[in-house]
Amino acid sequence: MEIITSNKGCEKLCYNGYMYVLKHFGKSKIIWKCSKRFPFKCMGELYTNVQKEDPVLKSDHNHFGDSEKVDVEKALCIMKEQSKSGLFKPLEVYAEGVAKLDGNIRSKMPVEDHVKRTLRNQRSKLNLIEPNSLDNLIIDNEWCTTGHPEYENL
Repeated sequence: MEIITSNKGCEKLCYNGYMYVLKHFGKSKIIWKCSKRFPFKCMGELYTNVQKEDPVLKSDHNHFGDSEKVDVEKALCIMKEQSKSGLFKPLEVYAEGVAKLDGNIRSKMPVEDHVKRTLRNQRSKLNLIEPNSLDNLIIDNEWCTTGHPEYENL
């Protein structure tokens, strides 16, 4: 069992060749639904405790699991995290990530250009937007004096 980050930034649970997304977060357990719920009308669900451990299958899937597709998603998630660091070019991240995969998994990877575009988009999220006016200027953290007790009486 492993937790990865989805394209939308949410958690995705990988277990036994299936992927699950969060359905409900309760007091003592978390309910996960199959990520193929809409395309396949799959009603597969899984319970975990709130620490995201001890998975228990609640209802079966109406399709077969694909552990190779899960491995592709894990590899893409690792590539995105490396790209977010901004230390390597998307081409380098892609080449290194694909080199670590075996042949079956490599054959299920999305098209190279699409992956590199995704990696560039992840990297561009690091770039700050230049303000057009002082109204658009946002100053955060230790540089911000608003609400700071030291500067309230000035």
